[in-house]
Amino acid sequence: MFSPWSVPEKKARKWMWIGLAIVAALQFYYVQEMIAAFVVLGVLFALAAGAGLLVFLADRASARTLTWAEMCVLDILRAPRRGMNFVATLTARRQPHERTALPQ
Repeated sequence: MFSPWSVPEKKARKWMWIGLAIVAALQFYYVQEMIAAFVVLGVLFALAAGAGLLVFLADRASARTLTWAEMCVLDILRAPRRGMNFVATLTARRQPHERTALPQ
């Protein structure tokens, strides 16, 4: 009967030697240095990627905000001109039309 927990002796011996090789390799200073460098560089890369993501998101948010603010400012800047035009139309004097002489 074969169960998932039963491992053939040859396969178990193979994984035991691989595990011992890994433990022995971890005892070397060079391997420890490389693992530490990998961890440090991984953390630095994650921080740089996070900062880039924050800059990207801030740029996207500010673009929408700046577009909205630009529209509001343009409306505010156009308001005096519209007011002046309105006042000018209200106070404009109408020129009297030249009367044509009626034939007598």
